[in-house]
Amino acid sequence: CNSSSGPPAMSCKSKVAPSVDFDHSCSDSVEYLTLNFGPFETVHRWRRLPPCDEFVGARRSKHTVVAYRDAIYVFGGDNGKNMLNDLLRFDVKDCSWCRAFTTGTPPAPRYHHSAVVYGSSMFVFGGYTGDIYSNSNLKNKNDLFEYKFATGQWTEWKVEGRLVARSAHGATVYNDKLWIFAGYDGNARLNDMWTISLQDREQAYWEEIEQSGEIPPSCCNFPVAVCQDKMFVFSQYDCKSKLECNEESEESGSGSQKDSSGRSSRGPPLLEVSIREADAQPFEVLMQFLYTDKIQYPRRGHVQDVLLIMDVYKLALSFKLSRLEQLCVQYIEASVDLQNVLSVCENANKLQLDQLKEHCLNFVVKESHFNQVIMTKEFEHLSTPLIVEIVRRKQQPPPRVYSDQPVDIGTSLVQDMKACLEGAGHEFCDIILLLDGHPRPAHKAILAARSSYFEAMFRSFMPEDGQVNISIGEMVPSTQAFESMLRYIYYGDVNMPPEDSLYPFYCFMCPNFVLYAIRQRIVLHLKY
Repeated sequence: CNSSSGPPAMSCKSKVAPSVDFDHSCSDSVEYLTLNFGPFETVHRWRRLPPCDEFVGARRSKHTVVAYRDAIYVFGGDNGKNMLNDLLRFDVKDCSWCRAFTTGTPPAPRYHHSAVVYGSSMFVFGGYTGDIYSNSNLKNKNDLFEYKFATGQWTEWKVEGRLVARSAHGATVYNDKLWIFAGYDGNARLNDMWTISLQDREQAYWEEIEQSGEIPPSCCNFPVAVCQDKMFVFSQYDCKSKLECNEESEESGSGSQKDSSGRSSRGPPLLEVSIREADAQPFEVLMQFLYTDKIQYPRRGHVQDVLLIMDVYKLALSFKLSRLEQLCVQYIEASVDLQNVLSVCENANKLQLDQLKEHCLNFVVKESHFNQVIMTKEFEHLSTPLIVEIVRRKQQPPPRVYSDQPVDIGTSLVQDMKACLEGAGHEFCDIILLLDGHPRPAHKAILAARSSYFEAMFRSFMPEDGQVNISIGEMVPSTQAFESMLRYIYYGDVNMPPEDSLYPFYCFMCPNFVLYAIRQRIVLHLKY
């Protein structure tokens, strides 16, 4: 491939006439466009350029593009099946594509990385690496590579003080330094800023910048640009476009910037529900129960902890969570003692928790408890109506009433998730899984939480129409195998025929102990 600058090229160039105007009716290769800014043009006009032939480089997304002299360089990305680490070169004068000449060890295949030009080199930082086809070794990176345009040599910079590994960040060059802002670390979006000098590799080190002013919120997948002495960040946050400007100067020192939580999202805005009758701490306990079907009991008998579970019990009644009600009642009744019974009784009276109030009153009027309780300081400060009720209860205990009605202990998490899969949660489905053309509504949050395969799929390849084709490479699983996989994902059912077990086993969607159980079932079947 002939060019006026840069290293020699490999492969052949794909070339068409550069004067072809953009055809709005053409659906192929519309991503290769140029916008001319000539002095005699009355309008800024787009023009379609020749596509890159498949034998030169695959179609891709999430790659980086930089310009150097009379050429454009494309690095990395993914083609829908694999991450890439090839380097393509587009000659602007010739309007031709070719593979750029490279030597040395290139960066691992990746996407959502960054690439900038400094001097006669391109610098590639971070990104997301691994095998998306087999869903293995997926992780963010914080490595830094240099590509010299003159020689085609790849070199990794080994520097001190590495920043948090990330992808989907912003990168730019200013004042002989590479600046990195925000991104995604695999758990949360970031808004920290780091810099490194590109003048001397031997003396280079990462330095965190202490930001001030109106610091942009945590963000990812955004552009940055430097103009004069300012870096501009344009990002989307809370469904509103924001333009933030950060002053860059040599006086910026190192410091710490707290990470901001949140996950990146490419869908409709999150539904916001105001819970007015709940405090933060008891609501966190309730959320823990909803997700795990259990709660972590605090110290038994401690007054503040018992009062916390009483607030949780009040929420359980409001949200009609029978199983959580029973857990709270069991803890509170087991925790009531001589030291806290009056506090618990008064709080139950205030919250109108009649069942707990009855338990406390019966505890107080017991022969072995009564004298000790009324001699405490807490009894002196008890409200008058409660004192009257305790005295009357002591003088004339109410008759015990035995009910033949069974106690409603509610449904377990497994039962709820099974019902959700079998149709109870149909109205909340937000993703369509297509198996050989047949739609199967499902819940994106559940699939992503239980399967790293689906998590990677939704993060990287989420289609706009909300429909995902299910296959193992070129093979489409049977309906029975697919349903077995969904039963495992939704409620952990591993009772499946050995032939169905191969699908979740192959996709590595299971924890190690489940993989072991599935493997044992397959081996047992083959043995007999």
